[in-house]
Amino acid sequence: MSALEPLYAPFAAAPPVLLWPALFLLLSRQLRRRAWFWPYVALSLPGTVLHELCHFLVGWLLWARPSRFSVWPSRNGRQLTLGQVGFSRLTWWNALPIGIAPLLLLPLGWGLLALAARWPWLSPAAAGLGFLAAQCWDGCLPSSTDLSHAGRSALAYGALACILFGAYALLHYGFRALAGQ
Repeated sequence: MSALEPLYAPFAAAPPVLLWPALFLLLSRQLRRRAWFWPYVALSLPGTVLHELCHFLVGWLLWARPSRFSVWPSRNGRQLTLGQVGFSRLTWWNALPIGIAPLLLLPLGWGLLALAARWPWLSPAAAGLGFLAAQCWDGCLPSSTDLSHAGRSALAYGALACILFGAYALLHYGFRALAGQ
């Protein structure tokens, strides 16, 4: 048994179920590339709600005080904003987890697809679950704004890790050197 077998085992009996999310993701990309705004927004709405809900819930858990929640789309030139969550207390220590919170949708999408594999692949249940899995995967990517907030926080986390590692090394090896070991 390989280490990856538990990951692909649900799909061994029903590989065609993987076509549903692929179809929905391909359709979504085509709509976006052709700049068909409202059809793309309508198709992406469940993923947008899940994406913003991840930010909201993680922000609430980390005391960032979510102040606004919107999934109403807007377009500013070529920039498309499908939703946004505002926070009144975004700090260096909570910005990184809030920024990458949509990555929590990856295992949810995988689980939905595993559930879809239990149905005949042409059934409405398999198509619906495949659509939801595709929405999870489409919504799991942090936006450029998410990454800019998380990036500043990641620098602080990196600096803190370097300081702690340096202090550990100095204390551990410094005392050993003083003791003559």
